[in-house]
Amino acid sequence: MRVDLVDDEGAFDDGLAVWSAAPRSYTGEHTLEVTCHGNPLVVERLIAALQDCGVQLAEPGAFTRRAVENGKLDLIAAEAVDQVCRASTMAGLQVARDALDGRLGAHLVELRERLLTAAAELEARLDLPGDDLALVDDESLVRALRDLSNEARGLAQTCRAGRILVDGARVALVGPVNAGKSSLFNCLVGRTRALVSSQAGTTRDVVEARVQLGGIEVTLLDTAGERLTDDPIEAAGLALARELIAEADLLLVVHRAGTVDPATELILQRTADRPRLEICNGIDEAAAPPGVMPVSALTGEGLEELREAIVRALVGTEVRADRLRIASARQRDALESLASAAAEAADTLSWAGPAVAADAITRGLASLDDLTGADTKEDVLSAIFARFCIGK
Repeated sequence: MRVDLVDDEGAFDDGLAVWSAAPRSYTGEHTLEVTCHGNPLVVERLIAALQDCGVQLAEPGAFTRRAVENGKLDLIAAEAVDQVCRASTMAGLQVARDALDGRLGAHLVELRERLLTAAAELEARLDLPGDDLALVDDESLVRALRDLSNEARGLAQTCRAGRILVDGARVALVGPVNAGKSSLFNCLVGRTRALVSSQAGTTRDVVEARVQLGGIEVTLLDTAGERLTDDPIEAAGLALARELIAEADLLLVVHRAGTVDPATELILQRTADRPRLEICNGIDEAAAPPGVMPVSALTGEGLEELREAIVRALVGTEVRADRLRIASARQRDALESLASAAAEAADTLSWAGPAVAADAITRGLASLDDLTGADTKEDVLSAIFARFCIGK
């Protein structure tokens, strides 16, 4: 309904008020939503008037947290609300919608039912060991537990790709001076964003640009070329580059065709445990070394193959709408715990007996309950909703 907004000094705006009665509101409580004109002066005056009436300002995630506490949402759907707000691509939005619409939750319910079935089989062995009340033999039970463990771990391993689809990725170009990083950076961006010069040390700061690659939002980082230097500004640029490289999802280690630079070997040694692609820029002048992706920023040769390789390195071979993914480190950790518990139950059943296996399954059920919020501690809720925007 249309309303006049009034404080002690009189009417200051007109707006709309929408009343949502419990329990059918978003939070499960009585809710009144007031819409006013967007002028900051009007908004501030409305907030001040409401506070004079005893209204408290919402904290991050306040409404969604109330929805969880009142049983309107589980934690899976609650985290998805935040992911829907943040999603940078349609593929990322699909990851969030799978959780918000219940597809992910339904899969977790199925895993829980299978775990409960395994628990019931073990209880039959424990309570009446001589009556042979079990419905399946030990070999079939072990196989079922291993299948469950593999499914849980497989879903956990989608977290990196799911997070990248929701939040985007950071990809850093690294290499020695004059390796052709900036020219390659400009080609990937599609316009000149970094200075290109044959003079060593031209790039002293980190240059960033956002691009879309294969449906993924990618922030490219052009970093300073590595070498020993006495220039304090260049040294500061190198220090900043290394700090940002530590946060990158993928490194593009750039070689210069026809040259061998000791700095490249040092970079490869330092980043051996990081996701990376090796690229040789300048194949219009000389051939690429074996095993290094050939490209030419001058002619464009190999650039499309490079874009495809970046996407594969970030999210796998294909981004399918029907593939279930997660995008939460909390969910990943809980699924890994579930996978480990199911695998332990399978491993110990034959040599340690059903009691030890049942204890492992109990831990697996606890991990699932933590995942969905069936048994969630206050500090976990606080950590989750601290990431939300105000109110939401």
